Amino acid sequence: MTEHVYIGVQTVALPVIAAAMGFSMTQAGLLVSTRYFVAGLTNLPSGFLADATKRRSTALGFCLVCLGLGSLLMSFAPTYWPLLIFMGISGIGTGGFHPQSISILSAAYKERRAFALGIHDSAANLGEVIAPLTIGALLSFTDWRTTLQIWALPGLLAGLSYALFFPERNRLVEHAGRAKGSFWHDVVKDRSVLAMFFVSVFRTLGQSATTVFLPLYMTIYLKLPVATMGFYISTVFLFAGISPTFSGWVADKIGRIPLIVVGSSLAGVVIMAIPHLAPGIPLGIGCGLVGALLWALRPVIFAAAMEVAPPTLAGRTVGFLYSGNMGLSFIAPLSAGMIADAYGLPAAVTFIGIFPLLGSAVPLAMLRDRMRRA
Repeated sequence: MTEHVYIGVQTVALPVIAAAMGFSMTQAGLLVSTRYFVAGLTNLPSGFLADATKRRSTALGFCLVCLGLGSLLMSFAPTYWPLLIFMGISGIGTGGFHPQSISILSAAYKERRAFALGIHDSAANLGEVIAPLTIGALLSFTDWRTTLQIWALPGLLAGLSYALFFPERNRLVEHAGRAKGSFWHDVVKDRSVLAMFFVSVFRTLGQSATTVFLPLYMTIYLKLPVATMGFYISTVFLFAGISPTFSGWVADKIGRIPLIVVGSSLAGVVIMAIPHLAPGIPLGIGCGLVGALLWALRPVIFAAAMEVAPPTLAGRTVGFLYSGNMGLSFIAPLSAGMIADAYGLPAAVTFIGIFPLLGSAVPLAMLRDRMRRA
C-alpha cells in the first residue's frame, strides 16, 4: 500500500505541477516515462538481489525510502531538469520493490499463489485509492511543493521500519539450501514466461498511460476541479483495489489464459469509450470498469509466470517481467503525450486503448497453438 500511494504524484500532483511550471504535454509525459525507464533498469538487478540476499526485507525497505526521498527532493526542484532527475530517484524505488515483495509472497503461499498476489495487488491499489483523495485534498489547501514534502513521510517511515524490524521468516534456511538454475534457459527462453512477459508489457503500457492522461484529460480538456478529478481517479483505483483479489481467486479455479484474453479485450474497449462518456454517472462507470478490468490482470499474469519458472529464480522472474513493464512503459506516456499535443487529449485517451487490445493477442495465440497441438 505504501509503495503505491506514490502513484498519486503522477496522477494528481503532476497536472498541477505541469500547469504551475508551464510544461507541455510531451514534457509531462517524459517525466513519467523517465520514472518508468529508470524503474525498468532497476528491476532485473533487484531480481538478482532478491535471489541472492539473505535480507530481502532490508532491500524492500530501502526501495520505500527511495520513493519518499524522491518525493521530498521533487518539492525543491527549481526547474524541469532537476525535477526529471528526482523523478528518476523515485523510479529506483518503484523498480526495486516488486522483485522483493512478490518473491517473499510467492515463497510463502505456493499453493494459493494467484490469490495471495491478488490480495497483494488489492492492498497496493488501496494505496492508489487513498493517494488521489489525499493529495487532491492537500492541493486544495496548500501548494504542490508542501504537498510533496508531506507525501515523503510514508515512504521514509514505512521503509525504515520494515527494513529494521520485519525480517522474512525462514529466509536463512531457504537461502542456505537453494539450488541453482539457469536464468537464460529457464526464464528468458521459456516460451510460457516470454508470453507472459509480452502480455504484462502491453497491460502496463495501457495502465501507465491511463494513470497519466486520464487525469490530464479530466483537468485540462473537461476542465473539472482538481478535487472532482481526484474523485474519478479514486473510483478507478477503488475498483482496481477490489478486482485483483477476485480475479486471483477465479484464476486459481478456472485457469489464467482465458481470463487474460477476456479482461484485456474488454479493458481496451472501455478505455476507448472514455472520451465519449459525459461527466457524471457515465464517466464514473467508465472509470470503475477501467480499474476493474485493467488492474485485475496483473496477479493472474504473474502467477502464470511464477508457476512455470523455477522457485530458485523467483526474484529474477519478477525482475524480468517488471523490467519489460517499466523499461518499455516509457513508450506509452511519451507517445500519448505527442498525440495529445498533435491531435488533442481525447485522441490520446482513445490511442491508449490499443495497448490492452494488443495484450489479448498474445494469450489468444497461445490458446490457438494449444488447440492445434491437441
